[in-house]
Amino acid sequence: MRILVATTSTIPAFSGGWTTPLDLFGNEHEAMYLIRDFPPGERTIEGIKVAGVLSGRPLSRPLDRFRDAAARRLFRVKLGKYFNTFRADFVLCLDSDAGFQALHAGVPYALRLHSPEPSLKGERLNRLLSGALFATACPLTYIPGVEILPHNQDLSRFTYTEHPAAERAVLLTTINPFREPELFIEGVMLSKNMKGDIVGTGENTGRIDAMCNRTGGRVRRLPPVPRLEIPSLLGNYQVGVATVKKVPLHYQMKVNDYIASGLFTLAKPWTHIAVEAPELVRTFTTAQELASQMDYLQENWAETLEIRRAANRWVHENYSVEIPRKRFREILANTF
Repeated sequence: MRILVATTSTIPAFSGGWTTPLDLFGNEHEAMYLIRDFPPGERTIEGIKVAGVLSGRPLSRPLDRFRDAAARRLFRVKLGKYFNTFRADFVLCLDSDAGFQALHAGVPYALRLHSPEPSLKGERLNRLLSGALFATACPLTYIPGVEILPHNQDLSRFTYTEHPAAERAVLLTTINPFREPELFIEGVMLSKNMKGDIVGTGENTGRIDAMCNRTGGRVRRLPPVPRLEIPSLLGNYQVGVATVKKVPLHYQMKVNDYIASGLFTLAKPWTHIAVEAPELVRTFTTAQELASQMDYLQENWAETLEIRRAANRWVHENYSVEIPRKRFREILANTF
């Protein structure tokens, strides 16, 4: 099928809103992206057509409401345009705002709600759902009556490797306070011999760069890597770290990437793997605990081989894209 993916905020080649839908489609469908908060114009990224509608933020708060209304109208017009020019079978909306614009544009649409939206409830939610061909949500996005379709990845892109020693750790992350990149730097520096790289960018990039510059090269900050290059990147590391501030439960896609590549994962206790398969991960909450876990891995690396192998089996059994892809096929067959 030809699927127009509509979203108000996705960074092509980098965001989860780019990775998981395209992994879900595989080679079975042809996709095009329409992104509101992206530079205007058309381009091709990773072989996928992308149209940006609007970028930039309002300069003064009194104009916010008017500018936002204008942006929604423009997004609605472009959605109708690209639905026709792309000859789409339907629009897959990754958030409620995109869904409402598809509803108002009068084009057939479905929902793949990509992240929790606390305001999406009551009559507003019922109106959106009633107009949709079907609706699914990602893990941790609980909406009554909406099926959860796992947020899995195409793990076939990753090469499982058994390294002879643990020398370097990696943190794939968005650099902001919630993701705690400082904790990674402090943990590496408190460890005996570990070296580490933070791969990403974000609002606190300047601060993290300054911290890395003071480590004498032990910790580096590298620019973010497109999804198709992540497998080759992870081949350079043996330890994968997942930091995040305390929440009831947090799904971190990077953990699946780490495990599929043969890395041993160190994570916060509320990261999904620590909850679902605690025997396959070692946890930490402080920089000193992270350092201690890094020292343990360096000193006992050979003894972790069976755990690394078991974790690789676990991630393929539980987070392969084939699991949601099978259900997605069934939904499309029932819908069309």
